[in-house]
Amino acid sequence: MENPLHTNIAEFVDKTMAVEDGDSTVSDGVKRMEYLETYSLLVRDGGHLKGIVTYRDILFDVVAKGRDPTRTKLREIMRTPLHTIQKNSRVLDAISLMRKHNIRRLLVLDNESPVGMLTQKTLAGNITKSAVPLPELEMPNKIRCPYCSSIFDDKAKLSEHIDDIHIGRGLFEGNLSRAEDLGSISPPSDFPKTL
Repeated sequence: MENPLHTNIAEFVDKTMAVEDGDSTVSDGVKRMEYLETYSLLVRDGGHLKGIVTYRDILFDVVAKGRDPTRTKLREIMRTPLHTIQKNSRVLDAISLMRKHNIRRLLVLDNESPVGMLTQKTLAGNITKSAVPLPELEMPNKIRCPYCSSIFDDKAKLSEHIDDIHIGRGLFEGNLSRAEDLGSISPPSDFPKTL
């Protein structure tokens, strides 16, 4: 089976590209995003794609700052430069670019022509399309405690942890307040809850 990180990005590209002029208002941009059911807009300035505006940019740079979305222009809040990747690239290349530039979206190109958008959300598998596990999200050969999410190397250490921390804690100190949760321990009715 091929390593998913070496898969071509083509199958993850969203071909819906919302493009708006830089002179358009944020309000107009949000209407376009809503109509196309997308979370980002490519911003065209001088006939060329120059930047990107995302719903987070609108939230943090307009709403949170009390700016008027009917007067604020998209060019005022767009992020530049616009980061791109070629359509024949691998998933690993896309993840590396996103991490390097601390971004969540890449414009996918076929040579110089835009063909779609690639998002971190798609690659992480948070939508119904094919998913690729990101290496930093995987923990091969590790076991997570179902109670507190602590991580252990093997089942024996996990079992010991659960016995010591989640089941037995406090019993030897005389705290029997959780004894009923254990099911197998039934203290006498006149036995004090603490010693």
